[in-house]
Amino acid sequence: MKSHRIAPLLAVMLSVLGSAGADAQDDWAALAEQAKKQPLVVVTADGQAYPHTLNVFAKKFGIDVQTTVSRPSSILARIQTEQKNGQYVWDVWLGGTSNMVNAAAPAGLLEPMEKYFVLPEVKDAANWRDPDHIFGDSGRTTFAFTNKLEFFVVRNTKVLPEVKVETWDDLLNPKLKGKISSRDASVPNAAVFALATAYGVKGPDFMRKLFKDQDMKFFENPQQLDASILRGGQAVAFGMIEGTLDQCRTDGGCKEIELIRPFGASISNGMSVPKNPPHLAGTKLFVNWLLSREGQQVWVDAWAKYNNGGAVSMRKDVAPAPGHEVTLPDFSKPEQYVFVSSAKGSEEMDATIKLYKDVTGH
Repeated sequence: MKSHRIAPLLAVMLSVLGSAGADAQDDWAALAEQAKKQPLVVVTADGQAYPHTLNVFAKKFGIDVQTTVSRPSSILARIQTEQKNGQYVWDVWLGGTSNMVNAAAPAGLLEPMEKYFVLPEVKDAANWRDPDHIFGDSGRTTFAFTNKLEFFVVRNTKVLPEVKVETWDDLLNPKLKGKISSRDASVPNAAVFALATAYGVKGPDFMRKLFKDQDMKFFENPQQLDASILRGGQAVAFGMIEGTLDQCRTDGGCKEIELIRPFGASISNGMSVPKNPPHLAGTKLFVNWLLSREGQQVWVDAWAKYNNGGAVSMRKDVAPAPGHEVTLPDFSKPEQYVFVSSAKGSEEMDATIKLYKDVTGH
């Protein structure tokens, strides 16, 4: 008797699910059609991956995408001024999330992202590698669709080659005293990203020993820092930009310089929606498409085309680009990183800068 009852019930359930799926498809199609009637106004950071991704979206949906490229600090000041004067110009802001999280969100310039989520695959937290690291702030106004490791600590393998530098504790080896250099750590920069990671993982007592007992050398000029490690005056340097090392290797040099991979800091690329976006349909369409599996695959492919690392997505169903796997954080052990573009990461950077000033008097 039970088997006869189950079959009709199953048929009803499948019918309901099928109807719900059809309704969702109809709603998505209606949203796409509505979005065609107006432009989408986007501000992005510099970099070819952004226009590439936006062009794919524009062609797919027939949307007039109007793009402005701006430094984060510049667009932040502009948005602040515009909103103060009652002007709401922008639909989406794409780029590194640090200024969004640390300045725009606290100033009330951004919308909560989840109110723009439409697609079930975007709403479902199970589709993301670590739900705790997709929103950069407690107000959930900034979505980090990429958390990528960047490496700002290098060593000269010809200086003290017998000394192992594989863990943070290795940096306290007495043989390294006076042989560790860094960019000035009184303001946020690449060195502070790495030092904040050490602070977050090892704590303030470790940092005091590193700064003072190891007699770290600090340079205000990044070129002086680079010279200190390239010429063999120092064994380890905090704050050398990876692109500088890449260019040096391209030019045939720096064979003795290597990145210290375990010391990576996690940097976020993502997006936010400025307050009161003028083109609501296009904003919803773009937010959901970019965070869909399809959109994130487009993003990863675009980033890989123009960059040597960081072509990774927070979506579980989008694999890192070949060769970029090393820049994906290990989310089974997120505590080993500082997510410097997040609110918590910013607190650790602030603590690092304060401790540096206290110890060095700078």
